[in-house]
Amino acid sequence: MYRIEVTKEYLGFAAAHFITMKGKCERLHGHNYQTWFEVEGELTDDGYVFDFTELKQIAKALCATLDHRVLLATENPKISIHADNDSVYATYENQRYMFPADDVALLPIRNTTAELLATYLARQLAQHLRGQSSHNARAIGVWVAEGPGQRAYCRQEL
Repeated sequence: MYRIEVTKEYLGFAAAHFITMKGKCERLHGHNYQTWFEVEGELTDDGYVFDFTELKQIAKALCATLDHRVLLATENPKISIHADNDSVYATYENQRYMFPADDVALLPIRNTTAELLATYLARQLAQHLRGQSSHNARAIGVWVAEGPGQRAYCRQEL
C-alpha cells in the first residue's frame, strides 16, 4: 500500500465560524485554516497511486468553496438556519446572526469543528474520486488545522 500527500501553502482557507459545545455557543470568530490531503492505494501500471497535479487541483477547488465564508452547520439541532434570496439567518437560543447569502457556506455537518470540517472535505474528495477509474485509490485522508499545532484528521475508505 502506498500513500501520497499534498500540503501546499495555498491549500487553506480563511473562514469565520462558531460552534455549539457543552451547552454554550462560541462567539463568532475566524481561523486561517490549513489543509493536507492524502490518497492511499496500490500503484497503477504506471507506478503511481494518484496524480499529484490532479489531487492539488481538487484540493484547491474544495478549499476555495470555504474561503472567506462564514461556515454554518446545517445539521446542528441547536442552530436554526433560514435563508432567503439575499441573506442567511442563524439562530441559537437568543443569539441571532444575519449574513449576506454569498458570504455563507452551508455545510451538511453537525458542527463546524476541525474534525467535522475534515470529514466534510474528505467526503467531497471521495465523491470526486469515486467517479474516476484512472487510479487505484483505496482510502483518503484530510487534515484540517485551525492554527499551528492544532489539527484534526479524517480518514475514509473508498
